[in-house]
Amino acid sequence: MADPAIEFEQHDELAEHEEHALPAGVPPVARAARMYHRMSLTESTEEELMAKHAPMIHQLVHRFAPLARVIVDVDDLRSIACMALLQAAHTFDPQLGVAFEVYGRMRVRGAILDEIRKAQPLSRTVYSRRRELEKAIEGLRVELVRQPTEEEIAARLGIPLTGYHQMLDDLRPVTFVPIHQMLEGDEDFGAAGHMVEDLNQPDPASKAITRELYVLIRERILQLPKQHQKVLTLFYYEGLRMKDIGELLGVSESRVCQINTEAVLSLRSYLRRK
Repeated sequence: MADPAIEFEQHDELAEHEEHALPAGVPPVARAARMYHRMSLTESTEEELMAKHAPMIHQLVHRFAPLARVIVDVDDLRSIACMALLQAAHTFDPQLGVAFEVYGRMRVRGAILDEIRKAQPLSRTVYSRRRELEKAIEGLRVELVRQPTEEEIAARLGIPLTGYHQMLDDLRPVTFVPIHQMLEGDEDFGAAGHMVEDLNQPDPASKAITRELYVLIRERILQLPKQHQKVLTLFYYEGLRMKDIGELLGVSESRVCQINTEAVLSLRSYLRRK
């Protein structure tokens, strides 16, 4: 999965205190270069920035908007994405060793998903059903030593296959939760508070955990059915829309969303158990 959701969110507070975040050993020339970089973003360069990254904004907006359970105004999402890109440009520090294209895309993606989450508040019942489904999937996986079929999962839940598909549709919004939030056990989309990473101080422990997480995710993905693997690869790695994936696989967009939801929840339950 694209940066298997090992995301971090930059907050406005971080931007406000950025000037004081550099280690004391950073040469004055580097500090001056950074200040120049921030101050040189004029109205004309902002327009150039928006024009250059318009395809990226268009791709992300039209990629995630259809996944929302409720109707989301695409124009509003586009405006939010543009604002996120400008904020990223004002707070970007080239000394951190990350390309602006990567940093900007991450900020835009996070802003879009945040807005979608706000537009579709979920009840406690949804989270309860999610836990029930995760428990059923992982329990069957351990018992059968393979990924259970949809029929087997539906039988374990005591519902018909059509009811299981409806459950996947209802749980679609929870697949927006980044995996690091899944592991932290958040019961809603970020209500428990956000962690701000210190980008100037690499954390060896965090790096080790991240590497281990990637290994676990890869291990679990390889255990999934081929169709699930294809959906995850085409959506998270290739950046295709669910509609495009459906056309490639010869199934409906709704079916692709169901497969994606089941795959993500399978990953989630597996990581929790590990």
